[in-house]
Amino acid sequence: MLFAAGTGMAEASSVRPKQHFEGVVNGRTTDVVVHTACPGPATGGRTGPLAGRQSMAVVRARNGAGYTGPFRQIYGWFAQDASSSTPTQLTFTSYNVKQAIPSSIRVPCEGDGQVQFSSCPFGAPCAAGFVPDVVDVHFVNIAV
Repeated sequence: MLFAAGTGMAEASSVRPKQHFEGVVNGRTTDVVVHTACPGPATGGRTGPLAGRQSMAVVRARNGAGYTGPFRQIYGWFAQDASSSTPTQLTFTSYNVKQAIPSSIRVPCEGDGQVQFSSCPFGAPCAAGFVPDVVDVHFVNIAV
């Protein structure tokens, strides 16, 4: 179960085609803070791992920014994941089910970024009709 601001408590339900959705990071859809663990000074452009115990989820919405189109799953990834050329993706087949964000993901130690939620996987050619939801996040280094 997930409680996200403005969405109320909801039971898990399957992701299906032609549904609107919103991405959720650390229980929020807006004003999201993501904690990083970058020891030492966080000088410009430095990346590091995420601190533990953080999560992502998706919630179904009447008029959410995202739209599944013809697909039955939603992927979530940090747009600036510096751990590889292809970001680590979480796959959601149900709404209102939290997944832990892997601490192996590397992001800017401080500053602003984005998490993209899309029914089309990163870099894949997909059929028309899906619309991603982008969640703005603010990285805060807790290891300084």
